[in-house]
Amino acid sequence: MTTYTETITLSNGAKLRVRIERGLTGGVVLHERNDLNPFGGGRIYWLGQVLFLMFGDELMRMQNARYEFAKTESEAAEKALAFFAECAETCIRHAVAEGVAIESCYT
Repeated sequence: MTTYTETITLSNGAKLRVRIERGLTGGVVLHERNDLNPFGGGRIYWLGQVLFLMFGDELMRMQNARYEFAKTESEAAEKALAFFAECAETCIRHAVAEGVAIESCYT
């Protein structure tokens, strides 16, 4: 079964949410869904209260204390949404400061 978090609106008007994909072994993959990013976005893996960034088939444990642990699946999904929103807003601010199109953040 797949579900989604609430949808939030970023400062550039993009809609962002997280798709929750439950695995057979108890782990959960949290997929970033940004309506302006046709390439999909980031992924976070949650297992045993620990959150990991996913890079292809590689996992890297979260290094930021705000996003490192979650006790429940819903807490993990909310932390993933907050993490993806923070990353997106940082990219938006950087693009505006550099005078480049925000769409370049997604390529």
